[in-house]
Amino acid sequence: MRFLCLTLVSLAVLSGCKSIPVIFMPEHNVSVTGKTLNFDGPISGDSVLEALRVVRNSGAEIEKLRITSPGGDVLSGIELGYFVKENNLDIEVDTLCFSACANYVIPAAKTVLIKNGSLIGWHGGPRQSDEIWKAMAPSGDKEGLMKFVARLREKEDAFFKYIDVDPDITVYGQTSSKKCQLIKETHGWYYSTRDLAKMGVPNVVINGELASSIEYQGETISACLMPNFKDI
Repeated sequence: MRFLCLTLVSLAVLSGCKSIPVIFMPEHNVSVTGKTLNFDGPISGDSVLEALRVVRNSGAEIEKLRITSPGGDVLSGIELGYFVKENNLDIEVDTLCFSACANYVIPAAKTVLIKNGSLIGWHGGPRQSDEIWKAMAPSGDKEGLMKFVARLREKEDAFFKYIDVDPDITVYGQTSSKKCQLIKETHGWYYSTRDLAKMGVPNVVINGELASSIEYQGETISACLMPNFKDI
């Protein structure tokens, strides 16, 4: 999967691995329409910086982020999440919000509207176990990789503390006994609005039905519904 490989490549490069092929990020499109920031594409340093520049140059008081994204790298996702939280933005998911988009954009929003037929999904993050990280990592400097993962965890912990959301939202699909991803062999999972509210993400409205599989930029991305599991 492209969205996963891009994350692994960035981690490997920053960990000191030498023989990594050059991979270019897919195209992204950002624009401002009225008081809405439109974001379509992977979340990367380039796309987030362009989004912030477009907002700044527009002079508009942005109230909503309309997003379609397969995810991207952790640090850029966190920065986009901070932008959403600091500007008290509503989020509209149009088609897809997966990986870093679900991890950091949805939890930071004032409200979330998910359009009919869209797919949302989580599939892990920095808080996932060291064993998973080491198994995913290319051969090479695993110690260097884990030092970088430790830095990601610190950044992520600070972010979730700032927005007051359960940080394990990124990994419950791996750690809960009620996991669905392995059984249904999907790329990720999503939560009921009930469980999202109990994790600190209360204002989520699904306008119709969520998709369990979707095509995006030549890739198929799938997710399954986690059974209700939050008893707190």
